[in-house]
Amino acid sequence: MNLDDFKPLTKRVTAPEGAPSAAENLGSFIAEMRSRDQRSRRLALGMALILFSVGAVFVAVGTSRFPGVGLIGVGIMLSAGYVCWKGRSFGRVDYGAPAREFLAAAARRYGFLGMKDAPALVPLLVMGLGGALAVYHAAAQHLNERGALLALGGYLVFMAALCVFALIVSRKDWHREHAGLLREIRRREQELQNG
Repeated sequence: MNLDDFKPLTKRVTAPEGAPSAAENLGSFIAEMRSRDQRSRRLALGMALILFSVGAVFVAVGTSRFPGVGLIGVGIMLSAGYVCWKGRSFGRVDYGAPAREFLAAAARRYGFLGMKDAPALVPLLVMGLGGALAVYHAAAQHLNERGALLALGGYLVFMAALCVFALIVSRKDWHREHAGLLREIRRREQELQNG
């Protein structure tokens, strides 16, 4: 018996009555994506507003009194700009685009980290530099040069550990929130490619 012997049998197989068609299935998926995109956009824009306010306070307080603290505030405000830019990308989705384009754009939006997130390094570096200046100047007031350099080295180790910790926590949070969605997007892309 060959596989070709079973082909006539499969021609009579149809989907159960009342089962959603592929178009209805894609339509409900797009509606779910629209809801997720709107929620992500609101969350990002709210976070940007909070970050901008906190950054403004740091700039106002730190510029006159503490060297480096104003720079931390500038970094926080740059973070707010990045988060706002990221949130706006969730509002610029073309839900009427062809399915392949829509799914590819959704995969880029909900992917973890990639080159699209490289601009986030700028605020991180600015905040890190501001923190280094603040720690060094505070330590130099109370310690000798060697002690100030040790404090600076401790800060740099702490900052690196904090970045690694934040990356791990972000990855777990992304996995819980978006990994299933990304798998579904990839599955649908695969179905479209297979025809």
